Amino acid sequence: MIHGAVLGADVSKSRSPAIHQAAFRALGVDGAYGRESTDGRRFRGLVLRLRAAGYRYLNVTIPHKLRAAALADVRGPEVRVSRAANTLIFERGRIRAENTDGKGLIAALGDLGFSPRGRVVVMVGAGGAAAGAVEAITRAGAKVRIVARRLRAGNDLRARLPAAQRRRVSVHAWDEGLEEALRGAGALVSAVPAAAWEDPRRAAGLRGLARGTVVLEMAYGPRSALAAAVAGRARYADGLGMLAHQAARAVELALGKRPPVAPMLRAARGT
Repeated sequence: MIHGAVLGADVSKSRSPAIHQAAFRALGVDGAYGRESTDGRRFRGLVLRLRAAGYRYLNVTIPHKLRAAALADVRGPEVRVSRAANTLIFERGRIRAENTDGKGLIAALGDLGFSPRGRVVVMVGAGGAAAGAVEAITRAGAKVRIVARRLRAGNDLRARLPAAQRRRVSVHAWDEGLEEALRGAGALVSAVPAAAWEDPRRAAGLRGLARGTVVLEMAYGPRSALAAAVAGRARYADGLGMLAHQAARAVELALGKRPPVAPMLRAARGT
């Protein structure tokens, strides 16, 4: 039997188990997938215990993606650039770290009719959730404006990119710079917790959002403050589509088989 799990600070409501179980069924694989909430202090020990218990792979979410990358013995190209991992695969006595967030994001943007090549994308956030996404969309030809609560974090993320990609990235402060960063942007990607948009000062920058802009929020759950703020002005999607797409890639990397995304999307949405 194949065993997997999602790890994060609080994954009690995560849709990942349903999504991965749907992938197992579609592939005809005998598998079980769980969830484990943990803090940073216990993260390493939990990963090693699950490996010893025979797990094949783990998915990692906020706030442990940087820890996951640092723990690995082998890192995929996206991880080497972003220093963030959302997938840990146990193979031949080693821990391999991969980041499928970027491919998941691009596919989810495609579901909204948006292609990043030659376009401007505003990425709100500069942590582990944003890192893999910024690497992927700049490699896909987008210009990215990172909007961060802490400029240092945004500049550190930009500095980790290869020179050719770095030239397509600028960094802006959230409180003062979001409205201007949105001028001429084709898409806004939110890589921060949904609650961050409940601050009226930060949400005020959404005045710069042009009608018809694509807005993708990596968070998902009950209707968020961001969803409410852009209603009627933007093509909005929460993170369930991205979650299903990046999960399909993670399963492919872990099992060597690509599952169909359609049943995973249905499982993500509980339909």
